[in-house]
Amino acid sequence: MKTALVIGASRGIGRQIALTLAKNGYNLCVAAKTSEDSEKLPGTIHTVTKEIQESGGNAIPVQCNARSESEIRQTVKTCIDHFGGLDVAVYNAGAILWNKVMETPFKRFDLMLDVNLRGAYVMLEEVLPYFTKKNSGKVIMVSPPIYSRFFKGKTPYSVSKIGVSILVQGLGLELKDTGVAVTSLWPATAIRAHVTDVLGVDKKIMRKPDIFADACLKIAQEESSR
Repeated sequence: MKTALVIGASRGIGRQIALTLAKNGYNLCVAAKTSEDSEKLPGTIHTVTKEIQESGGNAIPVQCNARSESEIRQTVKTCIDHFGGLDVAVYNAGAILWNKVMETPFKRFDLMLDVNLRGAYVMLEEVLPYFTKKNSGKVIMVSPPIYSRFFKGKTPYSVSKIGVSILVQGLGLELKDTGVAVTSLWPATAIRAHVTDVLGVDKKIMRKPDIFADACLKIAQEESSR
């Protein structure tokens, strides 16, 4: 039985990725910062784990602050130790502020760099030696294609997310013939999530998170060339 780790799995797209992978036979390590439910942040690692278990799946909750290098590293180790291995690692943790440069305080920019880019790098640094040693593994990063239209009105956020896309592009070359695949996935249309509800995005223009989770499943199931 294969095992997947989803960092940023307490709500929205991450929750659905975890549920979809579990439904299709994966052990799940449900990782996120939120461990207590609140009106502001509905959904926790425990609620998602419970959903999986009640549906007959196998999952464990792991509290992981994506700004903490040590917590990310420990999360990967906990997942491998508990399930005896790891096959798929998804980095979905994200800090979002869609504002222009002059409207984005450095503190918020620093937060986005920490969560969106630095956290992704730490996860990569922890999982890639394990994957390359066993000559298999899938990494899925939630990051956008590199095009200028994406930057408009949200340049600081774009810096943090495009950095992840560059990591994926570069690793695609570095990991050739290792059996390890790194994929960047980004929705072509808006996907409903907690943040879209908070921002008041019109629900009529959004797709459900299931479509994104289904894409992650297909990527996870693909055979990688060595």
